[in-house]
Amino acid sequence: MLGTPLVRAVAHGRQGGVDGALDRQVAAVLEAERLLRLPALDSMAPVAARAFAAAGLSPLDAPPAAMAEVIDTTVPGPGGPIPVRIFVPPGAGRHWIVYFHGGGGVIGSIDSSEATTRLLAAQTGCVVASVGYRLGPEHRHPAAIDDACAAYGALADRATGGRIAVAGDSFGGYLAAQVDHRMQQGGRRPDLQVLLYPIVDMTLTSPSIERHASGYLLTRAIMHWFRENYLKPTDDRRAASPMFWAELRGAAPCLIATAGYDPLVDEGDRYAELLRAAGTPVRHRRYPALIHGFVSLAGGVTAARAAVDELCVDIRELLASG
Repeated sequence: MLGTPLVRAVAHGRQGGVDGALDRQVAAVLEAERLLRLPALDSMAPVAARAFAAAGLSPLDAPPAAMAEVIDTTVPGPGGPIPVRIFVPPGAGRHWIVYFHGGGGVIGSIDSSEATTRLLAAQTGCVVASVGYRLGPEHRHPAAIDDACAAYGALADRATGGRIAVAGDSFGGYLAAQVDHRMQQGGRRPDLQVLLYPIVDMTLTSPSIERHASGYLLTRAIMHWFRENYLKPTDDRRAASPMFWAELRGAAPCLIATAGYDPLVDEGDRYAELLRAAGTPVRHRRYPALIHGFVSLAGGVTAARAAVDELCVDIRELLASG
């Protein structure tokens, strides 16, 4: 974890005013990022942004947890074989998690999310299947959703004898919500949906997007860049948004995590309220001192690791309670 003297030195400028509640270690990460003057993703072409992210966008990932087995495979998809990496932890239980990585539908991969999926498997005791879906702008909406649903359906057939959760962070949370929604039309329903600081409103009009427009890793400019590369210009942004679905009744029980200094915090909080109002059991964990992407800080930020550990306990409890 980030040491206290270093944190005090680097975070000094972020511990007053509107940032007063920001976790001190997170403040140090943000200040270091500012001092390094790293290029913004939205200044790059998508292919270059993917390479940049793969080269070390998350240097504070948790150390890779040991697995009993790691299986690289594929499942059939509408655009061809969909890559899947299955993590089997030591003493794995009966339950499965189908996981979708973040990245705005434009960047990210099974490899870039491996620290997270290994940690999730180790801490929950579940078999975790990480899905590599198609990305924009080469494959625009709804290609990622189609892949996510196809992969979930194929993997659900393998998860016999236990319960199954669909999960994801950021855009991966968007895909998890989309999978749960589509499975209401037929197929094995998820027993739990786990949405980690999800995007659920493609209109990008939540007040927190303006409130936290810059300075917290995920910026308003990057979010617009993601949307421009994911959606087609003719796509209906409301229709593409879980926030605006006409019917939310019947959704799987939901564990949702939001972060106080995240541009997406307002829509995540609101979505939790909407699900609860529709009769869905919701466990909402709000981490006011953290930022978007805090799971990727679990190797260096104490509060981020504590949040991940708490969420993994929640997953175990919620899967065991059915």
